[in-house]
Amino acid sequence: MSTAAAIQAIFRTVFRSPQLQIHEAMQTGDLPQWDSFKNVEILLACEAQLKIRFHSKEIDAIRTVGDLIAICDKKRSA
Repeated sequence: MSTAAAIQAIFRTVFRSPQLQIHEAMQTGDLPQWDSFKNVEILLACEAQLKIRFHSKEIDAIRTVGDLIAICDKKRSA
């Protein structure tokens, strides 16, 4: 499964919305329920499902879904 597809599935699970479609420009605030707690859920789910670990510097650099996909992709291929 591609990183983007895995993150799509994570967002659908976290937001309990099986039809949710994400896009690379999406960011916090684009969904009414997307707050700091959801950010933590998303990051923890990415770590668990993709078997990666984020460093605080990487988390600080994530502004959009595209950023998240790029960081996860880089970590998965390392």
